[in-house]
Amino acid sequence: MKTQPETNNLKRIEDLENRLAEAEQLIDAIKAGEVDAFAIRSENKTEVFTLHSGDYAYRVLVENFSEGAINVTEEGLIVYSNKYFHELLGLSYEKVIGASFHDFIDPQSIATFNSLFIKALGGQSKGEINLIAATKIIPVYISLTSLYPQLPTIGIIVTDLTEKKNQEKILEDKNNELERSNIELASFSYSASHDLQEPLRKIQTLASYILQQEGETISPTSKDYFSRISRSAARMQNLIDALLSYSRTNVNEKIFIPTNLTNVIEETKENLQELIEQNNVVIESSALPIVNIIPLQFQQLITNIISNAIKYRKENVNPVIKINAVKVYASALKAEVDSKADQFWKISIADNGIGFEPQYATKIFELFQRLHGKNEYSGTGIGLAICKKIMQNHSGIIIAESEPDKGATFHLYLPLSN
Repeated sequence: MKTQPETNNLKRIEDLENRLAEAEQLIDAIKAGEVDAFAIRSENKTEVFTLHSGDYAYRVLVENFSEGAINVTEEGLIVYSNKYFHELLGLSYEKVIGASFHDFIDPQSIATFNSLFIKALGGQSKGEINLIAATKIIPVYISLTSLYPQLPTIGIIVTDLTEKKNQEKILEDKNNELERSNIELASFSYSASHDLQEPLRKIQTLASYILQQEGETISPTSKDYFSRISRSAARMQNLIDALLSYSRTNVNEKIFIPTNLTNVIEETKENLQELIEQNNVVIESSALPIVNIIPLQFQQLITNIISNAIKYRKENVNPVIKINAVKVYASALKAEVDSKADQFWKISIADNGIGFEPQYATKIFELFQRLHGKNEYSGTGIGLAICKKIMQNHSGIIIAESEPDKGATFHLYLPLSN
C-alpha cells in the first residue's frame, strides 16, 4: 500500500507529464507556423506572448496592408495586430496587443459588433461599425473570418471609411444644394411664365396700337422704332417660352411607356402639317420599332429636329427627311451614356439641307448657340439643347453628323432596357 507522500508524488509527476505534453504540442504548432500568439492565464491575469512565424513573406505582406489586420480570441482578446491597425487608433503596438477589441469600439456599435462576431464564429461576416480612439470616432468596415481549426482565433480586416464618409457628406451637401437650385428654378419658371410675360404682352399691344392708330401722324423714323420694339418684344416672348420648355424637361415626371415610333412620327407630321405643306416637305420612314419613352418629351424632340430640317433647307430644293432605326451594341457608341444597357436603338433622322461644318457638331446642342444670325434664320438657340436634355432623361445620347451643303443627320441612341 502506497503512503500519502508517494501518492502526492505520483500526482505531481502525472501533472508534469500533462503539462509537458501540452508544451510539446504548442512547440509543434509554433514550428508549423500555426500559432501567432498564445495567452497564459495565472492568478486571474492574462499574459499574451506573440511569435514570429516562419512564413516571413506573409507577415511582410500583412504588415504593409493599407488596411488593418488583427486576430482576436473567442473572448475578443487581440493576439495579433499589423502596423496599420494600431496606427489607425493612434496607439503603440504594446497598448493594442493583449487588449480587448471591445475597448476600441464605440459603445453604440457594441451590439452590431457582437452580432457580427457570433456569426463569424461559424464562418464569415461583414459590416460597418465605429471605432473610438481618445475622443475621435473612426467609421470602419470590418470583414471577419474564422481561422479555425488552423488557428483558434477570428481574423478581422479593418477598412477606414473616414474619407468615404467625408465624400458622402460632400455629395449629400451637393445634392441638397442642387435640390435648392431646382426649387429656385421652379420659382423662376413660374415668375417667367407670369410676371415677365405680362409686361411683354403690354409692350407688343401698345406698340401695335400706336402703329395702327397713330401711324399716319408719326414720322417714318418713329414708325421704324415702334416696329423694332414690337419685333424685339416678340423675340423675347419666344425666348422665354423656349427657356420654359427647357426647364420643364428637368422637372416633368419621367414615366416610360411602350410607344410605337411610327405613331410619334405621324403625330409630328400632323402638328407640322401647315409648315410641311408650305415647303413641300417629304418625310420618309422605314419600319420603326416600339420603344420605351416619355411620349410627350420624345414627341417634342422629333418635332424640334424635323422643324430644324425644314428651317435649314436649301433654296429651291424640296426638303427630304429620312427616318430609320436599327439595333446596335453599346460598343458601337462614340460617346459615354448613363445607361448600362448592352443594346440601343439607333434612330437616325437625315435631311438634305444646308448642313454645317463638322466642328460644330457638339456646339449646336449648347444653350443659345446659333450657327447663323437671327436675321438669316429665326429661332432662340435652345431647340437642340432641349433635344439633348430629353435624350439624357432617356439615359441616351444624341449625335449630329454633317458637312456643308450635304445635309445633316441626327442619331438618337435609345437604350433597349428603358
